[in-house]
Amino acid sequence: MSCYYQGCSERGATKEHVPPKAFFPKDQRNQLLTVPSCERHNNAKSSDDIYVLAHICLNASPSNQSRDIFRDRVVPQLGFNRDALRKTLLADSVPHASGAVSYRVDQARFDRFFNALSFGIVYKACGRSLPPDYQASHVYHNFVDQSETPQERCLKEALLSFYAGEPIAALQFGQIKALNRSVYSTKVFGAPEFLSSITIVHDFFGRFRVTSMLSKKAPP
Repeated sequence: MSCYYQGCSERGATKEHVPPKAFFPKDQRNQLLTVPSCERHNNAKSSDDIYVLAHICLNASPSNQSRDIFRDRVVPQLGFNRDALRKTLLADSVPHASGAVSYRVDQARFDRFFNALSFGIVYKACGRSLPPDYQASHVYHNFVDQSETPQERCLKEALLSFYAGEPIAALQFGQIKALNRSVYSTKVFGAPEFLSSITIVHDFFGRFRVTSMLSKKAPP
């Protein structure tokens, strides 16, 4: 079997968890999804995993298990390397009178994470890696971008509403049997055999949602 990562033809000699096992309680790891990975891409984004998990939990808390996972998986990491993660999370944070806090997000790190997650979901759905003529982009519905126009915000809401249901027969790219849906669930929309662009809806803790759009590049 080849590696799950887009554009990689190396042998998948190891297994990569999609999403990473750090996102799940220790007693539920027998329910995780895995895909074959080469040595180079196995945990290639591991430096981003806890960073992304921390922001997802902060955004989703206190729903479902997000608060417990933050306590068990993120808090122990805050003090490592001279409080590096704590300092990163708190950089440019803005406290509000209500007690809530807004955190600045490094989108490049989120994009790396969701690129790899989307590649893994595609492989899990059809047993093949995403062809090289696709490019990935991601819409983070829970994030607030101060530069967004009202029209752009409406488009984000419309996108979330459009993909709220199940794929119609012509767009059933593949089924993902995510067993721990209280932590993560996903849906994949696209014509089988890579005959169209692909849309993946990610849902964490029933609160944090991302729409990944894998679009075919225009021919040169």
